[in-house]
Amino acid sequence: MSQSVPPEPPAQQRPITRRPLFWLIIAIVLLLIIAIAILIGMALGSTTGTGPTASPTATPTSSEAPSEAPTSTPTPTESVAPETPAAVELPSSCDGIYTRDWSADLAPRVLNPAYTADPASGFKRYGSNDVGLVTVLEATTVLECNWVPETNAGHVFLVTGVATLTPEQQSSTLDYLAGTDFDCYQELEGTRCVVEGAEGGENWGESHFVREGIWIATRWGGSGPSGYTHDIVAAIFG
Repeated sequence: MSQSVPPEPPAQQRPITRRPLFWLIIAIVLLLIIAIAILIGMALGSTTGTGPTASPTATPTSSEAPSEAPTSTPTPTESVAPETPAAVELPSSCDGIYTRDWSADLAPRVLNPAYTADPASGFKRYGSNDVGLVTVLEATTVLECNWVPETNAGHVFLVTGVATLTPEQQSSTLDYLAGTDFDCYQELEGTRCVVEGAEGGENWGESHFVREGIWIATRWGGSGPSGYTHDIVAAIFG
C-alpha cells in the first residue's frame, strides 16, 4: 500500500532563506552599501588632495607662489639689483687729483692757464686723440686738467680728463680699448691701457685708467712724467 507525499507548505510558512524576495532584498542592500562606500571614498580623496586632480583652492607652496607676490620686504642691507661700480667722490678742482705738486716735473707747462677756459681762444683738447674715445669723453668728462705753456699751446703738453662712467659705458669703453693698439693690463685694482709713438720728431702717448666708474684719460706730447697716473689714482681712490 503506497504512502502519499505530504503537500508543499504554503509560501508564508517556508523558511525565510528559501524565499526569493529575501535574496533580492539582500542583493539590493549590498549594492546600496557598496555605492555608499564608493561615494564616501571619493569624498575623502578629494578632501585630502590625494585624488587625480588637486583642489583648485589648495594653497600653493613657496615654489608655486605667483612671482609678482613677494614673500618679504627687502631690508636696506639686502641686494635687490646687480652690483654697480662704487660711488667715488671726485675733487672739485684739478688741484685735488694729485697728492703732490707736479709743476717742477711738467715745466714749462703750467696747470690750466687762463686761455684754456676762454672759448674765444679755440683751445679744446681731450685725454685722447682717438675719435671714438673723444666722443665718450665729450659727454662724460667732469674735470679737465690741462698742463700747457702759459702763453699758448704747442707740441709740448699734457692733458688729463677725469670722467664718470655708467656700468654700461665702462664696459663698452674697456671693450673698445681692448680692440685697439693700446696695451691693456690690470693695475691698481683697475684696468690701464697705454700707447706711445713718435710723429714729426715729437714723442707722444696716451694713458687710460678705468676703475669703479672713473676714467682717467691722459694724452701728452713731448714727454710724460713717470708716476703721474699712479699719483692721480692714489689721490682719488686713496
